[in-house]
Amino acid sequence: MDDPGKLGLRHDYPAPITVADTDYPSVAHAYWALSAAEPETRHAIAAAGTAAAARTLAAEAPRREGWEHARTAVMTRLLRAKYDQHPELAEVLLATDDATLIYDDMNSAFWGDNAGRGRNWSGRVLELVRSELQARRAGILGV
Repeated sequence: MDDPGKLGLRHDYPAPITVADTDYPSVAHAYWALSAAEPETRHAIAAAGTAAAARTLAAEAPRREGWEHARTAVMTRLLRAKYDQHPELAEVLLATDDATLIYDDMNSAFWGDNAGRGRNWSGRVLELVRSELQARRAGILGV
């Protein structure tokens, strides 16, 4: 894999992950698939050709009950999987040291910073996962 630079931190970066015995082409595919209420829709979203297509399919589907309250925990689990399963991308994240991570996602005021108007939860969760990777590397708490 070529050095992805900071693009490797994006949820739509093509870094396949396996979560609960299901393979997804990217974190974005997994996130949108897991948001859907119907299993058939989840499969179609996971198989979408691009992360944008996965998002479009998910936008047309009913959400799982309680999704809004679970979505941050789900994203955290997916990002942990991404960086555990792709050590080269974990190195990209670790190289950000202790910088504040601003996630540019103009489609979401929840996940993105949106020029200071969004909540930047993607950046926050990336910082949490980075901290866990740093703790693991330092042998702190066996994380």
